[in-house]
Amino acid sequence: MKATTIKINISGREYPVNVTPDTEANMLKAGSVINEEIKKYTAAYAVSDPRDLLAMCALQLAFQHLEKEQTEQQSIDTIESKVKSIEAALQIS
Repeated sequence: MKATTIKINISGREYPVNVTPDTEANMLKAGSVINEEIKKYTAAYAVSDPRDLLAMCALQLAFQHLEKEQTEQQSIDTIESKVKSIEAALQIS
């Protein structure tokens, strides 16, 4: 798929981003998520420096990503454990 350049506005600044047609919608949505998080931090804290707001947003989003990865890994570990139990039970029969 051919990449195109779109502009995403984050915290009042436009950034050119290369996307393919199948990733464009998610990239635009990601920009919206960041802007919404920045609005939340602006309303909740006495912080006005855009760099501080972006750093807080990046930290929160990275934390959420890591938590999601850990939860997914725990689910995979649980499934693998159950499969091994079933395999062991089938070998005994």
